[in-house]
Formats: sequence, structure tokens, C-alpha cells
Amino acid sequence: MMSHPASHSGLALPVESITVPAPKTKFVAFLTAIGAIVLIGSEIWLAAIAAIWAMHGMFDMATAGDLVITAVVAPIALWATWMTAKLAISAEMSPENAD
Repeated sequence: MMSHPASHSGLALPVESITVPAPKTKFVAFLTAIGAIVLIGSEIWLAAIAAIWAMHGMFDMATAGDLVITAVVAPIALWATWMTAKLAISAEMSPENAD
């Protein structure tokens, strides 16, 4: 039975050559959160507009009906966008997620 050492000295890197990436700054973290908010927020609002358009076509509504549907759908989309922004910013600013 041959025994092998746990590490080979030829594979070890000198300490000077190891680079540790700099931690993400708050500005970069905030920009990352803004990107997520824009991406997900646009999907939320496109889905809301598509739902209003589909209900308008299904129920053959006039302008008053569109306004009623918009009054129901818009607050939900606004809440979803707000929660997305809140969660994205808190996730990116969290010290556990620092690179």
C-alpha cells in the first residue's frame, strides 16, 4: 500500500500570488438591486397591462370598464413592484451576501 501526502508541495501557491476580490461596495450593490427591480418590475407591469387588455377583450368593455379593471389590477402591480424593490435592496445590502 502506497501512502500519499495530503497535499503536494509543488501545487501550493505562494501567499503573495493569492488574490482576494474586493468586497462589493454599497453603490455597486445598489446598482445590482436597481437592475433586478427594473427587470422584474417591467415584467410585473407588462403582465398587468396584458391582464387588463385580455379582460377588455373578453368582456367587451368600454372605457368605464377598463378604468374599473385598472383600479383593481394597478394597486396589485404597484404592491408587487414595491415588494420587489424592498426585497432586492435588502438582499443586496445584506452583509451575508457580500462578495
